[in-house]
Amino acid sequence: MKEGESRATRVSAKEVKSESEKGEVTMQDEGEAGDALVAVESMAPTQIDVRMDVTLLHCQGCLLPLKPPVFKCDAVGHVVCYYCRAGHRTVCSRANTHCGQLDKVVGAAKVPCPYKAFGCERYVVFHEAADHQRVCLSAPCTCPESACAFMGSRAMLVDHFAADHQRPAVTVRYGRSWSLSFSLSHGWHLLVGEEDRSVFLVSLCLLGAGTAVSLMCIRPDGEAETGPRFWCKLSIERRGGDKDYDLVLMTSPVISNALSTCAPALGQGMFLVVPQELLSGDMLTLSVRIDLIPPAAVAPKSTTPQARVPRRMQ
Repeated sequence: MKEGESRATRVSAKEVKSESEKGEVTMQDEGEAGDALVAVESMAPTQIDVRMDVTLLHCQGCLLPLKPPVFKCDAVGHVVCYYCRAGHRTVCSRANTHCGQLDKVVGAAKVPCPYKAFGCERYVVFHEAADHQRVCLSAPCTCPESACAFMGSRAMLVDHFAADHQRPAVTVRYGRSWSLSFSLSHGWHLLVGEEDRSVFLVSLCLLGAGTAVSLMCIRPDGEAETGPRFWCKLSIERRGGDKDYDLVLMTSPVISNALSTCAPALGQGMFLVVPQELLSGDMLTLSVRIDLIPPAAVAPKSTTPQARVPRRMQ
């Protein structure tokens, strides 16, 4: 009996395995088997990484990334965007069929940020990748020092300046004045905002008998288009006897530069000219105040699709 029971058990196990491989398990003799199946199902991923031809996510009319709503022409089956539905290429007529399922696909297909190597860990919707890239805080910048091949994020630039150029960045708080000393033997110095880690570049260059001092914020190109985020006050004061003193002062919005290709020209934008008499040998002692500009009210986004500029056909 025991031998017969053992054989029957083996046969049943073999049958279950065979059916399992087909994905059609019909017998569950043990409660433990059911529990195991539930456990496996609970481990199923809610998201998966896939590889596909990226052209499948582009409009076959303008060749730009597809955005919902997506349409298909009935003649050939071309998949096109909202703006190309009225006619595309030279062989197809209007695309009248709205593809709701493709809307979901192109609205959910995500790719890693192109600047992942520089520290950005975000995955962004494919058709929004270019917009994200223009404002990504990990966008790479160059080093302003001549003949320096550095390329990295702003945070990397701060570390690079300290390690390779022996000029650690000075951390400042917004809304208060800081007395800072800079060596005139170097044209570039870095400041970092304590509150948001924004990076500022102080430039020093000779201008006639004096020294031109300017301040800029290193920001991605897309961010810079929104206008200045900071206001600065640069001043030098030298008191004499009684109430006599010399003062040079400049207040202005802080200009922005992405440093994406090369260093800006020294003295770019608004600058403060410091007479030779107010210098202390090779050192310039400067009072710096940086203030945040309150953000303007953000206008509500329009729900009307925006016009798109087609890519040039090759």
